[in-house]
Amino acid sequence: MSSSDERRKGLRATMPTQMLFNVLDNPAEYIRGQDSTVKRLAALDAEPLPKLKSESQVILARIDRKLSLILSILAETSSRKNYMNQALVQDVSEFGLSFGHYTDFPIGTYLEIGLVLPYTEGRLMDILGRVVRILPTAELAPAGPAVSSERFVYGFEFTDILGSDQNEIVQWIFTKQREEIRRRRESF
Repeated sequence: MSSSDERRKGLRATMPTQMLFNVLDNPAEYIRGQDSTVKRLAALDAEPLPKLKSESQVILARIDRKLSLILSILAETSSRKNYMNQALVQDVSEFGLSFGHYTDFPIGTYLEIGLVLPYTEGRLMDILGRVVRILPTAELAPAGPAVSSERFVYGFEFTDILGSDQNEIVQWIFTKQREEIRRRRESF
């Protein structure tokens, strides 16, 4: 087992697919859509309302303000993430992934990524992580994943991922492994 294999955590599966990403200056720039919605609704609750005559008017005024905010958030969420870059994912685990790209990112670079697992409904996973390893593609083993014009393959560690997304990745890996076992049995 090579030293790069020893550093890997968890089960991995090859996943030649595209991912979308933005480079962040620091992890504090990352805002998950649902978190910002909850914070904005809580701030709206804390704001005082003008004096109204009845409790019903107060409740209706709050509902009206929340509804307006929710509608604006929904419109914003559909186009909230404007990913500026694309990369080719090589493999994935529940803790991270590796991807190929032509840009020279230093170790520690934070990225927010949009990841869609193959053969899923197309739901975009919104994930924050950082580059933890760099391997020039010239050093990849010939049996390794196919890379095209990418100069580097990066090890990317998830630092903020929803538990449901992590579970979906694990389920996808198990499905992929079962398919591989089935193919091996059929070839005998």
